[in-house]
Amino acid sequence: MFDSFHYNYYLTINNFGFYKKRAGVCFTADMITGVCGKRFNKPHRFKTCTSGNSVVRLVLLGPFLISLSLMLGFILTMILALFSGELQAYHLQLILLLMVINLVLVNLTPYLSTFVGEKCVYFDREKQKVSFTFDIPNCTERDEFGNCCFDYSEINLRYQRVYTDQYGATTYAPIISHKDGQKFPKAKITAIVNENGRVPIECLMLFEDIRRFMDKSKPLPESPEYEGFRHLDPVTAEHDKAIGRPASYWNEMSLEQQLEIANKIYEPIYELNEEFPKKPLPEMKEPWKHWKPDGKKGEGEGVKHEILLIAMQLFTAKPM
Repeated sequence: MFDSFHYNYYLTINNFGFYKKRAGVCFTADMITGVCGKRFNKPHRFKTCTSGNSVVRLVLLGPFLISLSLMLGFILTMILALFSGELQAYHLQLILLLMVINLVLVNLTPYLSTFVGEKCVYFDREKQKVSFTFDIPNCTERDEFGNCCFDYSEINLRYQRVYTDQYGATTYAPIISHKDGQKFPKAKITAIVNENGRVPIECLMLFEDIRRFMDKSKPLPESPEYEGFRHLDPVTAEHDKAIGRPASYWNEMSLEQQLEIANKIYEPIYELNEEFPKKPLPEMKEPWKHWKPDGKKGEGEGVKHEILLIAMQLFTAKPM
Protein backbone atom coordinates (compact mmCIF):
# COMPACT_ATOMS: atom_id res chain seq x y z
CA MET A 1 0.00 0.00 0.00
CA PHE A 2 1.40 3.41 -0.91
CA ASP A 3 2.40 5.68 1.95
CA SER A 4 1.43 9.13 0.71
CA PHE A 5 -0.97 10.91 -1.59
CA HIS A 6 0.54 12.07 -4.89
CA TYR A 7 -2.23 12.98 -7.30
CA ASN A 8 -5.00 14.21 -5.01
CA TYR A 9 -7.65 13.78 -7.68
CA TYR A 10 -10.95 12.56 -6.24
CA LEU A 11 -13.65 14.32 -8.23
CA THR A 12 -16.35 11.99 -9.52
CA ILE A 13 -19.37 13.46 -11.27
CA ASN A 14 -22.64 12.94 -9.43
CA ASN A 15 -24.50 9.99 -10.99
CA PHE A 16 -26.59 9.13 -7.94
CA GLY A 17 -30.24 9.07 -8.92
CA PHE A 18 -29.12 8.59 -12.54
CA TYR A 19 -31.41 5.62 -13.17
CA LYS A 20 -34.52 7.49 -12.08
CA LYS A 21 -33.67 10.70 -13.93
CA ARG A 22 -32.36 9.11 -17.13
CA ALA A 23 -34.23 5.84 -17.46
CA GLY A 24 -35.85 6.47 -20.85
CA VAL A 25 -38.24 3.58 -21.49
CA CYS A 26 -36.42 1.36 -18.98
CA PHE A 27 -38.89 1.36 -16.09
CA THR A 28 -36.91 -1.24 -14.14
CA ALA A 29 -33.52 0.51 -14.35
CA ASP A 30 -33.28 1.13 -10.61
CA MET A 31 -33.07 -2.65 -10.10
CA ILE A 32 -29.55 -2.63 -11.56
CA THR A 33 -28.20 -1.64 -8.18
CA GLY A 34 -29.24 -5.10 -6.95
CA VAL A 35 -27.94 -5.93 -3.51
CA CYS A 36 -25.73 -2.85 -3.80
CA GLY A 37 -28.86 -0.81 -3.17
CA LYS A 38 -28.37 -0.69 0.58
CA ARG A 39 -24.89 0.74 0.08
CA PHE A 40 -25.66 2.80 -3.01
CA ASN A 41 -27.36 5.51 -0.97
CA LYS A 42 -24.59 5.71 1.64
CA PRO A 43 -21.57 7.02 -0.30
CA HIS A 44 -20.36 8.78 2.85
CA ARG A 45 -19.75 5.35 4.37
CA PHE A 46 -19.21 2.86 1.52
CA LYS A 47 -17.04 2.93 -1.58
CA THR A 48 -17.56 0.02 -3.96
CA CYS A 49 -15.16 -1.43 -6.54
CA THR A 50 -16.68 -3.87 -9.01
CA SER A 51 -14.77 -6.76 -10.52
CA GLY A 52 -14.01 -6.48 -14.22
CA ASN A 53 -15.16 -10.06 -14.83
CA SER A 54 -18.39 -9.82 -12.85
CA VAL A 55 -21.26 -11.85 -14.33
CA VAL A 56 -23.54 -8.86 -13.77
CA ARG A 57 -21.66 -6.95 -16.47
CA LEU A 58 -22.23 -9.83 -18.88
CA VAL A 59 -25.95 -9.89 -18.11
CA LEU A 60 -26.25 -6.15 -18.71
CA LEU A 61 -24.03 -5.95 -21.81
CA GLY A 62 -25.01 -9.25 -23.47
CA PRO A 63 -28.43 -8.21 -24.84
CA PHE A 64 -27.03 -4.83 -25.88
CA LEU A 65 -24.20 -6.34 -27.94
CA ILE A 66 -26.46 -8.96 -29.55
CA SER A 67 -29.15 -6.41 -30.38
CA LEU A 68 -26.61 -3.95 -31.75
CA SER A 69 -25.18 -6.62 -34.06
CA LEU A 70 -28.65 -7.61 -35.30
CA MET A 71 -29.70 -4.01 -35.88
CA LEU A 72 -26.53 -3.26 -37.87
CA GLY A 73 -27.12 -6.42 -39.87
CA PHE A 74 -30.73 -5.48 -40.63
CA ILE A 75 -29.77 -1.94 -41.64
CA LEU A 76 -27.00 -3.20 -43.92
CA THR A 77 -29.43 -5.65 -45.52
CA MET A 78 -31.93 -2.83 -46.12
CA ILE A 79 -29.25 -0.66 -47.74
CA LEU A 80 -28.22 -3.47 -50.06
CA ALA A 81 -31.84 -4.23 -50.88
CA LEU A 82 -32.49 -0.54 -51.57
CA PHE A 83 -29.67 -0.24 -54.08
CA SER A 84 -30.58 -3.52 -55.75
CA GLY A 85 -34.25 -2.52 -56.03
CA GLU A 86 -35.37 -5.46 -53.89
CA LEU A 87 -36.41 -3.56 -50.78
CA GLN A 88 -39.52 -5.19 -49.32
CA ALA A 89 -41.92 -4.28 -46.53
CA TYR A 90 -40.67 -7.15 -44.39
CA HIS A 91 -37.27 -5.47 -44.08
CA LEU A 92 -38.87 -2.62 -42.18
CA GLN A 93 -41.05 -5.05 -40.24
CA LEU A 94 -37.93 -6.85 -39.00
CA ILE A 95 -36.52 -3.62 -37.60
CA LEU A 96 -39.85 -2.75 -35.97
CA LEU A 97 -40.00 -6.24 -34.47
CA LEU A 98 -36.47 -5.84 -33.10
CA MET A 99 -37.44 -2.50 -31.55
CA VAL A 100 -40.34 -4.19 -29.73
CA ILE A 101 -38.01 -6.95 -28.54
CA ASN A 102 -35.51 -4.32 -27.36
CA LEU A 103 -38.25 -2.57 -25.39
CA VAL A 104 -38.89 -5.83 -23.56
CA LEU A 105 -35.17 -6.50 -23.08
CA VAL A 106 -34.33 -3.10 -21.59
CA ASN A 107 -36.93 -3.73 -18.89
CA LEU A 108 -36.19 -7.42 -18.42
CA THR A 109 -32.38 -7.14 -18.21
CA PRO A 110 -32.23 -5.09 -14.97
CA TYR A 111 -34.71 -7.54 -13.40
CA LEU A 112 -32.56 -10.52 -14.41
CA SER A 113 -29.44 -8.81 -13.04
CA THR A 114 -30.94 -8.99 -9.53
CA PHE A 115 -30.68 -12.80 -9.64
CA VAL A 116 -26.95 -12.73 -10.40
CA GLY A 117 -24.50 -12.58 -7.53
CA GLU A 118 -22.41 -9.42 -7.84
CA LYS A 119 -18.65 -9.71 -7.57
CA CYS A 120 -17.24 -6.65 -5.89
CA VAL A 121 -15.43 -5.34 -2.84
CA TYR A 122 -16.57 -2.40 -0.74
CA PHE A 123 -14.77 -0.24 1.80
CA ASP A 124 -16.49 0.83 5.01
CA ARG A 125 -15.13 4.20 6.16
CA GLU A 126 -17.11 4.11 9.41
CA LYS A 127 -15.98 0.68 10.67
CA GLN A 128 -12.67 0.55 8.75
CA LYS A 129 -13.63 -2.79 7.23
CA VAL A 130 -13.35 -4.18 3.70
CA SER A 131 -15.97 -6.66 2.51
CA PHE A 132 -16.14 -9.10 -0.40
CA THR A 133 -19.52 -10.11 -1.85
CA PHE A 134 -18.45 -13.64 -2.75
CA ASP A 135 -17.51 -16.69 -0.72
CA ILE A 136 -13.98 -16.73 0.73
CA PRO A 137 -12.76 -19.90 2.48
CA ASN A 138 -11.33 -19.46 6.01
CA CYS A 139 -13.10 -16.13 6.46
CA THR A 140 -14.92 -15.99 9.79
CA GLU A 141 -16.00 -12.35 10.21
CA ARG A 142 -19.18 -11.06 8.55
CA ASP A 143 -20.53 -7.56 8.15
CA GLU A 144 -24.13 -6.38 8.59
CA PHE A 145 -24.98 -7.54 5.04
CA GLY A 146 -23.70 -11.06 5.68
CA ASN A 147 -20.58 -10.65 3.54
CA CYS A 148 -17.07 -11.72 4.47
CA CYS A 149 -15.04 -8.78 5.77
CA PHE A 150 -11.53 -7.95 6.96
CA ASP A 151 -9.83 -5.07 8.72
CA TYR A 152 -8.75 -2.38 6.28
CA SER A 153 -5.14 -2.80 7.50
CA GLU A 154 -5.16 -6.36 6.11
CA ILE A 155 -5.91 -5.27 2.52
CA ASN A 156 -3.28 -4.83 -0.17
CA LEU A 157 -3.64 -2.44 -3.14
CA ARG A 158 -1.38 -3.09 -6.10
CA TYR A 159 -1.43 -3.10 -9.87
CA GLN A 160 -0.04 -5.47 -12.44
CA ARG A 161 0.71 -5.38 -16.14
CA VAL A 162 -1.75 -7.38 -18.22
CA TYR A 163 -1.20 -8.56 -21.78
CA THR A 164 -4.35 -7.91 -23.80
CA ASP A 165 -3.53 -9.72 -27.05
CA GLN A 166 -1.07 -12.07 -28.70
CA TYR A 167 0.99 -9.20 -30.05
CA GLY A 168 2.07 -8.06 -26.61
CA ALA A 169 -0.21 -5.07 -26.10
CA THR A 170 -0.45 -4.30 -22.40
CA THR A 171 -2.61 -2.45 -19.96
CA TYR A 172 -2.51 -2.05 -16.19
CA ALA A 173 -5.03 -3.62 -13.84
CA PRO A 174 -5.64 -2.63 -10.19
CA ILE A 175 -5.66 -5.58 -7.79
CA ILE A 176 -7.44 -5.45 -4.43
CA SER A 177 -6.57 -8.45 -2.26
CA HIS A 178 -5.84 -9.72 1.22
CA LYS A 179 -2.20 -9.39 2.28
CA ASP A 180 -2.11 -13.05 3.31
CA GLY A 181 -2.56 -14.58 -0.15
CA GLN A 182 -1.79 -18.09 1.10
CA LYS A 183 -4.55 -18.14 3.71
CA PHE A 184 -7.09 -16.13 1.68
CA PRO A 185 -6.26 -16.73 -2.02
CA LYS A 186 -9.90 -16.06 -3.02
CA ALA A 187 -9.95 -12.63 -1.34
CA LYS A 188 -8.95 -10.86 -4.52
CA ILE A 189 -10.55 -8.94 -7.37
CA THR A 190 -9.34 -7.05 -10.41
CA ALA A 191 -11.13 -3.70 -10.25
CA ILE A 192 -12.34 -1.59 -13.17
CA VAL A 193 -10.52 1.52 -14.33
CA ASN A 194 -9.74 2.86 -17.80
CA GLU A 195 -9.69 -0.40 -19.74
CA ASN A 196 -7.43 1.08 -22.42
CA GLY A 197 -4.89 2.53 -19.99
CA ARG A 198 -1.28 2.12 -21.09
CA VAL A 199 0.16 3.70 -17.93
CA PRO A 200 -0.48 2.82 -14.28
CA ILE A 201 -1.70 6.29 -13.28
CA GLU A 202 -5.37 5.23 -13.44
CA CYS A 203 -4.65 2.42 -10.98
CA LEU A 204 -2.67 4.67 -8.66
CA MET A 205 -5.45 7.24 -8.67
CA LEU A 206 -8.00 4.59 -7.75
CA PHE A 207 -5.85 3.48 -4.83
CA GLU A 208 -5.37 7.05 -3.64
CA ASP A 209 -9.10 7.62 -3.91
CA ILE A 210 -9.72 4.56 -1.72
CA ARG A 211 -7.07 5.50 0.82
CA ARG A 212 -8.25 9.10 1.00
CA PHE A 213 -11.83 7.91 1.50
CA MET A 214 -10.77 5.58 4.33
CA ASP A 215 -8.71 8.23 6.11
CA LYS A 216 -11.04 9.26 8.93
CA SER A 217 -8.65 11.97 10.09
CA LYS A 218 -9.70 14.00 7.03
CA PRO A 219 -13.12 15.09 5.75
CA LEU A 220 -14.57 13.43 2.67
CA PRO A 221 -12.98 14.71 -0.54
CA GLU A 222 -14.52 17.75 -2.22
CA SER A 223 -16.41 15.75 -4.84
CA PRO A 224 -19.97 15.66 -6.25
CA GLU A 225 -20.37 12.00 -5.30
CA TYR A 226 -20.61 12.94 -1.62
CA GLU A 227 -22.88 15.93 -2.01
CA GLY A 228 -26.02 15.63 0.07
CA PHE A 229 -24.32 13.08 2.34
CA ARG A 230 -21.41 15.05 3.79
CA HIS A 231 -23.37 16.01 6.91
CA LEU A 232 -23.74 12.31 7.77
CA ASP A 233 -19.99 11.91 8.26
CA PRO A 234 -19.03 13.55 11.60
CA VAL A 235 -15.52 14.65 10.57
CA THR A 236 -16.80 16.10 7.30
CA ALA A 237 -19.77 17.82 8.92
CA GLU A 238 -17.51 19.57 11.44
CA HIS A 239 -15.06 20.60 8.72
CA ASP A 240 -17.77 21.98 6.41
CA LYS A 241 -19.32 23.98 9.22
CA ALA A 242 -15.95 25.46 10.19
CA ILE A 243 -15.19 26.74 6.68
CA GLY A 244 -18.76 27.76 5.84
CA ARG A 245 -19.11 25.37 2.91
CA PRO A 246 -22.28 25.76 0.77
CA ALA A 247 -24.64 22.87 1.53
CA SER A 248 -25.49 21.98 -2.07
CA TYR A 249 -22.67 23.37 -4.20
CA TRP A 250 -22.25 20.48 -6.65
CA ASN A 251 -25.98 19.76 -6.86
CA GLU A 252 -26.49 23.16 -8.47
CA MET A 253 -24.37 22.09 -11.45
CA SER A 254 -25.21 20.17 -14.58
CA LEU A 255 -23.34 16.93 -15.20
CA GLU A 256 -21.60 18.67 -18.10
CA GLN A 257 -20.16 21.37 -15.86
CA GLN A 258 -19.03 18.78 -13.32
CA LEU A 259 -17.28 16.85 -16.09
CA GLU A 260 -15.67 20.03 -17.43
CA ILE A 261 -14.22 20.81 -14.00
CA ALA A 262 -13.06 17.21 -13.63
CA ASN A 263 -11.19 17.39 -16.94
CA LYS A 264 -9.44 20.60 -15.90
CA ILE A 265 -8.28 18.99 -12.66
CA TYR A 266 -7.26 15.87 -14.57
CA GLU A 267 -4.95 17.66 -17.03
CA PRO A 268 -1.87 18.12 -14.81
CA ILE A 269 -1.91 14.45 -13.86
CA TYR A 270 -1.48 13.28 -17.43
CA GLU A 271 1.22 15.88 -17.97
CA LEU A 272 3.43 14.23 -15.34
CA ASN A 273 6.41 12.41 -16.79
CA GLU A 274 7.02 10.28 -13.72
CA GLU A 275 4.97 7.72 -11.90
CA PHE A 276 5.18 9.57 -8.60
CA PRO A 277 5.62 13.35 -8.67
CA LYS A 278 8.33 14.77 -6.40
CA LYS A 279 5.80 17.20 -4.97
CA PRO A 280 2.21 16.04 -4.40
CA LEU A 281 -0.38 17.86 -6.46
CA PRO A 282 -2.60 20.09 -4.31
CA GLU A 283 -5.96 18.74 -3.29
CA MET A 284 -8.94 20.77 -4.45
CA LYS A 285 -10.33 22.94 -1.67
CA GLU A 286 -13.19 25.43 -1.64
CA PRO A 287 -14.01 25.08 -5.37
CA TRP A 288 -16.97 27.46 -4.98
CA LYS A 289 -14.40 30.27 -4.96
CA HIS A 290 -13.26 29.27 -8.46
CA TRP A 291 -16.32 27.87 -10.26
CA LYS A 292 -19.85 29.19 -10.07
CA PRO A 293 -22.63 26.60 -10.59
CA ASP A 294 -24.63 26.92 -13.81
CA GLY A 295 -27.84 26.22 -11.88
CA LYS A 296 -28.96 23.29 -14.06
CA LYS A 297 -28.84 20.85 -11.13
CA GLY A 298 -27.53 17.79 -12.97
CA GLU A 299 -30.16 17.94 -15.67
CA GLY A 300 -27.62 17.17 -18.39
CA GLU A 301 -28.94 17.87 -21.86
CA GLY A 302 -32.59 17.58 -20.84
CA VAL A 303 -35.01 16.52 -23.57
CA LYS A 304 -32.26 16.02 -26.16
CA HIS A 305 -30.47 13.55 -23.89
CA GLU A 306 -33.71 11.70 -23.11
CA ILE A 307 -34.62 11.32 -26.79
CA LEU A 308 -31.14 10.01 -27.59
CA LEU A 309 -31.33 7.53 -24.72
CA ILE A 310 -34.74 6.22 -25.81
CA ALA A 311 -33.48 5.82 -29.39
CA MET A 312 -30.47 3.85 -28.13
CA GLN A 313 -32.73 1.65 -26.03
CA LEU A 314 -35.14 0.88 -28.87
CA PHE A 315 -32.43 0.27 -31.46
CA THR A 316 -29.80 -1.49 -29.33
CA ALA A 317 -31.45 -2.64 -26.04
CA LYS A 318 -29.18 -0.29 -24.10
CA PRO A 319 -30.55 -0.58 -20.55
CA MET A 320 -29.52 2.88 -19.29
